[in-house]
Amino acid sequence: LSTRISILFGGFKAQFGWAFLGFGMIFFWAFAMNMDLSFLQYNGNVITVEGLATGYSVTDASENGVSVFANHFTFKTEDGVNITGTSYATGERVLDGETLTIEYPEGKPQYARIRGMRTKTFGGFVIFVVIFPLVGLVFILLSLRRSLRALRLFKYGILASGELISKEKTNTKINNRTVYRMTFRYKDDLGREYERKERTPLPYLLQDDKAERLLYLRRKPSYAILVDSLPSSYLMNKEGKIDAAPMRNVILLMIIPTAGIIGHLVYFINTYVI
Repeated sequence: LSTRISILFGGFKAQFGWAFLGFGMIFFWAFAMNMDLSFLQYNGNVITVEGLATGYSVTDASENGVSVFANHFTFKTEDGVNITGTSYATGERVLDGETLTIEYPEGKPQYARIRGMRTKTFGGFVIFVVIFPLVGLVFILLSLRRSLRALRLFKYGILASGELISKEKTNTKINNRTVYRMTFRYKDDLGREYERKERTPLPYLLQDDKAERLLYLRRKPSYAILVDSLPSSYLMNKEGKIDAAPMRNVILLMIIPTAGIIGHLVYFINTYVI
């Protein structure tokens, strides 16, 4: 288990992805979950009635330094049912007892709003904040794809040697380091030649040996990976056997993912469940 955790959560992409996802979800809860999506409801007949303001309150939110106000109101539906609601506006507030124009989708008075205002704290422009957790998720998925390949090859792969035949600079940089595209040639147990390409900002890791260790599947020799390109490469000993990952390393790797998952899960339960 410790070895699997080390492979799945080790490396820059995995750790950066979990950190960025956790950080980005803060903005998701704060903005995206308080974004006005009433246009999804107001796509049919809209009922307009007269309502009464019952006061306002100042929210903790603001736009360009201008406070967002929560304006409270009450009205009667066409069926005579009393409904209370809150609409939000930036820099605009209503006074207690003020007569208002209220609108709501036909048959859905729970989505009522003061005309010209919104049903949530922020307008649709805050949708851009979903970019942050999505970036983290992309890094996690890219890392996971590679980690699953590594797990399969560590279990079923055959050890071979790869010879570096080309090394090219790319236009990509990670942490101000140029990413190189490196091509290695290797042979399977039947003597057939294959090539494996790796992209890395740390080319020296794949040049420290005359021939680099490589794992491939016997049934699909083109399915391969260079051992030293993996953060978990230290787990493979000289005999090609996989050692158990030190528990200290496993604990360190799990700090960021665990903190993020537990923190956001607790927030979700406290905010939307309890």
